[in-house]
Amino acid sequence: MSSTHTKKDMSDFPSDKSGLTQPATPMTRISPVDRARRILRKTGYACTDFIEFMRPAPKRTTLCKFLLSRSEIRSCTSYLNAHGYVSHRLGCKDWDLANIIADLSDGNLLDMGSSDSYLLSNAIRKGVQGEKCGIDLQHPDVPAEGVKYEIGDLTATGMPDGKFRNITCLSVLEHDVDFAAFAHEACRLLSLGGKLYVTFDYWTPRVIPQIQIFGLPWKILDRSDVERLVNECHSQGLELADDIDWTLGKPVIDNRYHSPDLSIAYTFGMLVFQKGS
Repeated sequence: MSSTHTKKDMSDFPSDKSGLTQPATPMTRISPVDRARRILRKTGYACTDFIEFMRPAPKRTTLCKFLLSRSEIRSCTSYLNAHGYVSHRLGCKDWDLANIIADLSDGNLLDMGSSDSYLLSNAIRKGVQGEKCGIDLQHPDVPAEGVKYEIGDLTATGMPDGKFRNITCLSVLEHDVDFAAFAHEACRLLSLGGKLYVTFDYWTPRVIPQIQIFGLPWKILDRSDVERLVNECHSQGLELADDIDWTLGKPVIDNRYHSPDLSIAYTFGMLVFQKGS
């Protein structure tokens, strides 16, 4: 080995005050997980949020349930994207869309609270056969082609008895809707064997928002509200399609994830009813 080469090698090591050459301290490598933690801390997210988001979503077959985690939302968004459906502008609402569209069958469809058209647009993309209608207090933001929209009260639509095989109502019931009137109208509009899909904001124990949405009261449902809704539907001949899975995780919708009121946290619930004979 030449002296020149030896000097070059030794120059890579620092010398201490005594003049003795010391091995250099190896540079610390940052793992991808640690790098992600640093980024999350800078953006205000906790590491537990990241871990929760990346955790695989639980496999649940029941339709009557509550949103447990962001990983469920991620799975629902992936499902929508993989099948060519429209994803909601609020990513968290992909949970509602994916769960309903996967179960939706052919037949006339009514979307109650149809201003955003996402459910109707996806029903069209799925190729659901039958007339498609929407009713809301306001005109649709983005009308879906081929859908008949009406401006009106979803508890008094004036539409014909038994017209629809499926009725959907996403995130509407928490806005001062009378459960008894809603159940009566939904049952009247459904044909025998038809399904009613409802989703809603939920938490137990109750949380109380300090704001209105769309100029309407906003009441997040708790367990007693859900049980009252179920009883009203049963009294009209609408039976739950599945037993309710009352399992709750942490509140998914919070001040860092789509909550309109930054002082509260909650999740989403979903119930599916079927009209018997």
